Amino acid sequence: MPDFGHKILNKLGLHDHHDQQQQQQQPPQQQYYPPQQQYPGQQHYDQQQYGQYDQQQYGQYNQQQYNQQQYQYNQQQYGQQQQQQQPMGYPGHGHPRPNSHVHHDERSLTSQQGGTYPRLARLSDGSLLSSFTRFPGDGQRALVVARSTDGHRFEDIGEVTRGTGDTDNLFLLEVAPSVVLGAFRNHDHDPSGRPTHFRITVCRSHDGGHTWQFASQAAEKSGGDGLGVWEPFMRMGAGGEVQLTYSQEMAHNNQCTMLVTSTDQGSTWSAPQCLHGRDDNRRDGMNGIARTRDGGRDALVMVFETNTQGPMQIEGLISYDDGRSWGHRHVVYSPRDGHRHNAGAPQIASFADGSLAVVFMTDEDHQEVNWTKNACIKAVFAPPPVNGQIQWDPSATTICGESSHWPGVFGLDGHTVLATYECRGPKARAISLQ
Repeated sequence: MPDFGHKILNKLGLHDHHDQQQQQQQPPQQQYYPPQQQYPGQQHYDQQQYGQYDQQQYGQYNQQQYNQQQYQYNQQQYGQQQQQQQPMGYPGHGHPRPNSHVHHDERSLTSQQGGTYPRLARLSDGSLLSSFTRFPGDGQRALVVARSTDGHRFEDIGEVTRGTGDTDNLFLLEVAPSVVLGAFRNHDHDPSGRPTHFRITVCRSHDGGHTWQFASQAAEKSGGDGLGVWEPFMRMGAGGEVQLTYSQEMAHNNQCTMLVTSTDQGSTWSAPQCLHGRDDNRRDGMNGIARTRDGGRDALVMVFETNTQGPMQIEGLISYDDGRSWGHRHVVYSPRDGHRHNAGAPQIASFADGSLAVVFMTDEDHQEVNWTKNACIKAVFAPPPVNGQIQWDPSATTICGESSHWPGVFGLDGHTVLATYECRGPKARAISLQ
């Protein structure tokens, strides 16, 4: 395989250093149709149009080959390459506070113009995929995938879907070599703009993101109550299963993080489980998860936006059982004058020593409260947790001071993460430990 990982670090100017010492626009109001294949909006279309397809084309592979081969791949080969999810070699206690450096190396994640809600994923050959939502005109949306072999120049290679429905929040995850899942929100509206159906749809690519086919609905519900599902995030569990988390509104003043899992590369999903926030009056949403260590224990840290105090701040949770249960809720970042301003849309990644980086958007630098127009991108850092406690930076580091939105963060290697965001298109900037 080409050593794209080394090419990426060399292009970023980071390789030698490391050897010696990273809501959206108003939605259109119609059903959407992906390229070369129609995704009907009817509530029971899975069973009617795609049930036979899934069982005939994927059933035997999922039950026989996947269960015997894919788990071993996930636990051994894949886990080593997804360093942002399984960093190695953490020290125990007494961690120094991470000393980070933001590089002035902003680059585009597309070869074309425009795009929002950017995210990154790594393939097993070392190349990177970017994903984002583009608005090509005529009320359409396209969920676009681009690829890079050097971490600097991205070429658009495919579209997961294109149409006039409310599709957004695309998140990619490679589950086997060149087999990539794409999860996204997929909502229908009637002509007046009222929601009629909510979904988290999953598509699958067998060629590294060039072409896509429908796989499943990870979650769906009627839109009659106006309470939707949003913002999927995916990671590989310790047992080789795909863990997909998303936000679900339980009431207009209550939103919680849900979990579904798949053992057949996204063809079927478990019943949803609420991880936190079912019975309180907080709107927890836009979660992200990173793997770290707390002493001798594996740990996951989840971050999300919420309204515990003021309009919006960032809080976190810790799991010691691979995401099955969560506790140690705490504040990650509150904006200055938190009773007026906002800090939201967080994502998290870890470095090789277990240190953590949370990238988010905030309007705290503007006197006028105009969310999300006046938002910019910032980050806070912390050493690994110690006995369930995380000491986050009291002040934030600016990543992009211009009007910028919908950030993500991706672990490029053990010393560098890439912060992604929209600023006149999908962009990225490197953050490294010193």
